[in-house]
Amino acid sequence: MIAGVLAVDKPAGPTSHDVVDLARRSLGTHRIGHFGTLDPFASGLLVLGIGPATRLAPFCLDHPKSYRAIVRLGERSDTDDSEGTIEMVPVASPPDRAAVEHACASWVGTMEQVPPAFSAKHVDGRRAYALARAGETVTLAAATVRIDAIEIERYDWPELEIVVRCGTGTYLRALARDLGEDLGTGGYCDMLRRLASGPFRVEDALSWPALGDPVAARAAISPAWLAVADHPQIGLDAAGQRAFAAGREIAAPEHGAALPGWVRVHGPGGFLGMGELIEVEGAHRLRPRRVLFPAGEDAE
Repeated sequence: MIAGVLAVDKPAGPTSHDVVDLARRSLGTHRIGHFGTLDPFASGLLVLGIGPATRLAPFCLDHPKSYRAIVRLGERSDTDDSEGTIEMVPVASPPDRAAVEHACASWVGTMEQVPPAFSAKHVDGRRAYALARAGETVTLAAATVRIDAIEIERYDWPELEIVVRCGTGTYLRALARDLGEDLGTGGYCDMLRRLASGPFRVEDALSWPALGDPVAARAAISPAWLAVADHPQIGLDAAGQRAFAAGREIAAPEHGAALPGWVRVHGPGGFLGMGELIEVEGAHRLRPRRVLFPAGEDAE
């Protein structure tokens, strides 16, 4: 059984589904999915779950992410990226560095962000990008997003290169658009590269050409538990592992995580899956929720 997680460095051009398709052909298994899509024009880190590890996707979508982006000021795009229809914006005087720094700082924190019209958001049961491509007016509701930091790497009018650390659901295309509007210049995302997602880094990822090599692809697979390494760990003995694998709720080990919530469960055979620590009459109980490897990941 092939199982685990595979970090891939996607080039600009292929869709996230193209990456999954190539991985399926290379590894000879259909059970592969990604842990958070990348737009076709974007490059960088795409994390794939393989085999039972696909069931860890809900725990990985919320991983904090880092991106490098180039914002082109003085122009607008109907898609908020370089693939749309570009419109020049007259600018009497380019903003200085201080103005750019102020605009970037104003978008750090938790705030409401309007997604791009050309996005995968649903509107009356249809994708927003399908409506926009059909010429229909798309009005999307603002969503709450979190941006932890925006670092200016380079400002050389009309290009602004930034590194952004943010939470899930943040659209870098929308950020580029909003920065341009704040500066009165218009703006769109001319280049986007995902650098990190949770514990995964693009510098450690498998290249696109190597993904097509079955030997290289198999060698690059990491243990599934790394995808949920940010969750507290519970260790079980052999009897506890058998009970967890059978789906039975058990008393939590005293040395386990102290707070109720999702936990990463390991036994003598390695990673077993995800459980939920609950409190019943003052005692902690462990409830199996995602049993991925009944015998343990190392054993299987």
